[in-house]
Amino acid sequence: MTELECNKLIKRDITISECKEANPDDCNRSYFLHIPTSICNEQNNSIAGDNLPPTLPLVFAIHCFGCSAMTMYTSFAQHANEHNFVLVAPEGIKHSWNARHCCGYALDNQLDDVGFLSNIQSALSNEFAFVKPQFTYATGWSNGGFLVMHASELFRGIAPISGFIAGIESELKRGDIHGGKPLFIHQGMDDPYVRSTGCCHDLNLPKCCCNIAADTCTDVMDVARDWAVEVNGCKNDETLLAETSYANKDDGIRCLTSSNCISNTTICTYDHSGHFNQQSFDKAFPMANEVMNFFARDACEVNDGWWNGIDKTCSCNTERSGPLCLDKVVAEDRFKNVCYFYQSGICGDCQLHNIGSSCICNGKKTEKTWKDWKRRQIRQSRIY
Repeated sequence: MTELECNKLIKRDITISECKEANPDDCNRSYFLHIPTSICNEQNNSIAGDNLPPTLPLVFAIHCFGCSAMTMYTSFAQHANEHNFVLVAPEGIKHSWNARHCCGYALDNQLDDVGFLSNIQSALSNEFAFVKPQFTYATGWSNGGFLVMHASELFRGIAPISGFIAGIESELKRGDIHGGKPLFIHQGMDDPYVRSTGCCHDLNLPKCCCNIAADTCTDVMDVARDWAVEVNGCKNDETLLAETSYANKDDGIRCLTSSNCISNTTICTYDHSGHFNQQSFDKAFPMANEVMNFFARDACEVNDGWWNGIDKTCSCNTERSGPLCLDKVVAEDRFKNVCYFYQSGICGDCQLHNIGSSCICNGKKTEKTWKDWKRRQIRQSRIY
């Protein structure tokens, strides 16, 4: 395994395989990598060694037009570390991405930026056994938001910010291999650059920024509703009903989530946030933690884990292990999780009493098991 330091910015270069760009220089790309401390050796802060780390989700954070990878790294690295994510911040050529409607050099030259992201995903999963493509998420701002929607087939769930695309690729519609695709979309209603109405061809309106070339006038709320119904199979007539705890009316933030769905669809609108660029993205966008929490909850629930968004922990049943319950427990270790669960959350110091029944907690036997405890809990609402 490659030796890498954890909780540290690591710049890496990659040459795109089977690259077809007109300019050969555009086949040489770069990205920044951040490994969380949870899988590191405390003595040398490295993942090198013989112990196989647990599976961790991979999260792409994709910058805006005119920005750099550091914009997203600064905003999301700490939150990725706290939620046990491997973070990737890719660098766009000439600060741009080809995302169908936007923007700059990459769009003008039709660069294969979806292929670039796919190459990173494949390279990291081949290099590190704890990275698996099926547990990949992505968030992006502005041009990056357009790209995460354009490249959504690569990801288990996405969170576009101030950048959205109307229309849904046919392969995503009800029948995606993951059973839906979580969407957490953010849009300033007063955004002067990416309009919440989606209109860029209306001659009665000023020209859109950055040559954004959307050919429809589909409102961001309609985009979220379409995604809820066509991708995530929501059954209600009104598909965006419940207001979430993320809402903050004093700050003009309204968040709505769909219900009766295969996967979650949540939209947050902001009355006074513009394009999240005043003063800077990391200061203007208030929900970087919530984006990571959204992804972590989804990953945790893949194998019926129980996500605690306050403590940022995922509690596993006896069949699963790892920070987000993404690994199978080997037969001889399958009941260790029971005692570990009590030790970390309920009983204090525990010892295994007998396989599959109970723990000795502080010298006193308890018949509680993880499943018994879970049955008595009011499962956290799926309203994120």
